[in-house]
Amino acid sequence: MMSPLTTTTRQKLLILDLEKRTQKVNEKSNKSPMLFEQESKSKKFHSMCNDQTKLLVSDNNPWEQKKQLLELQQKCNINKSRSSRDLTNAAPSTGDRSSSKSIAMSILYGIIQATILLPVTMSFGNIIYRDAAFQPYLPVLIKLTLISSMVHQVVFSVNSSLPFAVGQVQDAGLIFLSAMATNMVEICQSKDLDDSQLLATVTIGLGLFTALLGVAMIFIRQFNLATYVRLLPMPVVGGYLAFIGFFCGQSGLAMMANAEISGLHDWYKFVAPNTLIKVLPGVISGIGIYVFTKVSKHMAVLPTCIIMLLALFYVTLFAMGLSVDDARQAGWINQAGKSPVWYKTWNCLQFDKVAWLALPPQTITFFSMVFVLALSSSLDVAAIELEMKRPLNYSHELKTVGVSNIISGLTGGYTGSYIFSQTIFSLRAGINSRLCGCVIALVEFLFVIAPVSLISYVPNFFFGSLLIMICVDLMYEWLWELRLRVTKAEYGLALFTFVLIQKLGVEYGILVATSVYFICSKLGFDVGNGKDLDLTGRKEESECTCQPPMASIERGAVLTSCDYGAVDSTSTKESSIHFV
Repeated sequence: MMSPLTTTTRQKLLILDLEKRTQKVNEKSNKSPMLFEQESKSKKFHSMCNDQTKLLVSDNNPWEQKKQLLELQQKCNINKSRSSRDLTNAAPSTGDRSSSKSIAMSILYGIIQATILLPVTMSFGNIIYRDAAFQPYLPVLIKLTLISSMVHQVVFSVNSSLPFAVGQVQDAGLIFLSAMATNMVEICQSKDLDDSQLLATVTIGLGLFTALLGVAMIFIRQFNLATYVRLLPMPVVGGYLAFIGFFCGQSGLAMMANAEISGLHDWYKFVAPNTLIKVLPGVISGIGIYVFTKVSKHMAVLPTCIIMLLALFYVTLFAMGLSVDDARQAGWINQAGKSPVWYKTWNCLQFDKVAWLALPPQTITFFSMVFVLALSSSLDVAAIELEMKRPLNYSHELKTVGVSNIISGLTGGYTGSYIFSQTIFSLRAGINSRLCGCVIALVEFLFVIAPVSLISYVPNFFFGSLLIMICVDLMYEWLWELRLRVTKAEYGLALFTFVLIQKLGVEYGILVATSVYFICSKLGFDVGNGKDLDLTGRKEESECTCQPPMASIERGAVLTSCDYGAVDSTSTKESSIHFV
């Protein structure tokens, strides 16, 4: 981690940045009169910016300097953008070469994104339907998850104000969806309902709750309630994010071990000799992928690891003289039933077989899901806004999330939102076309209509390794690195929240932890009131106490999604999102 920059060094960097922005856009030769006039105006403006910046450096108040420098930089950026558009309009056309290159890049990055997102989405499907009752029907249920991601992506590509937006089934809602699915299974089994009734109840129930979530998001947007949703204390959010990581890791271990795991008291099942040999490859691979993606930020790291895992498995399998059926019988590959034709995926959604009495008990879980996903979506939009260094229309983006979940739910899908890390991945690659998102959706559709079940040929440790990667990322971030960035009281509350969710469940754990936060705040404990949480590994030393409580967000893991694409979203510009 880089050492903190002093205020003077930051000023120099800002000045250098502003000076770089004043460089010539084109050579003086071969300029049309209109182009020369526009460039002259741009040069005059940026010269004025540099003069004002140098005057600000001589000011005696460093904090006022910093504030004015950032404001001036933003003003220069806006005017430079306008000047660049004028220069572009004034310049002669360069033909179809640039357009062709843009199309090719959008297609390439769409395929790369799909390579990363597909196995993650399939892993999420395994988490939602982790109960043993769903094992024979996993091929159909995984296809429903892929269709849901495809629907989210289409909506975001069409309706979002960001042409490079990536929207998929997201990890923030997995815990709630899985809890509701498991609870509905218990109710159906207690009533001695057959598999068709159980499947119809769960799939339609989850779809209806997802659609209602979309309606709730639009309601939150319509009445400007996002501000209240974001009042959830930062330490409580941290504890919840750590639990998401734990939940993904536990689900990955259970998937690899082919065991029913409901909590830490069942972990003894992982150490059985026949089970341990199936779990270890996924654990080692997951940790290895995490390390590789953190050491190297190249876009090809994760797709390469994914391909290498599959290749290594099949090379080892055939080197030992074993067939795919042998691996399936030994428990290395899922023994799910045959996948139906893709257009029969929705056959399980039979309203006449739904046990409606299983839905009302999910009410508390549903409202908790609405609150957490509204927070998650708000933070995703805010973080993208910070990366772009320009304001976004929160209302429009939240409406997009709401519409996407309504359509996903009505088509038998699940909750989703922006995938922050992948959206930034496309932004930094210079993608400014909706074609990239369309390619992602197209690749997902091709996997949906594939005549074979992918999970019948992909080893369990492959999906498990991806979930272990997410687990390590989130838990390391929020249970270990957090101690360097916050006060002892905040860190203790984050750990306490994590334990509470383990013992009481997500809904009551968050509620109790939030109550404890306010009690600690009233008793005078430093739980973050009026301080800045700096996620670069240092605490900001400032005498200014007039600012509202806030938390700086500078890494993708702060949101609710792991950096699937190994995107380091650290920004040199200090920004903040308000918490209690």
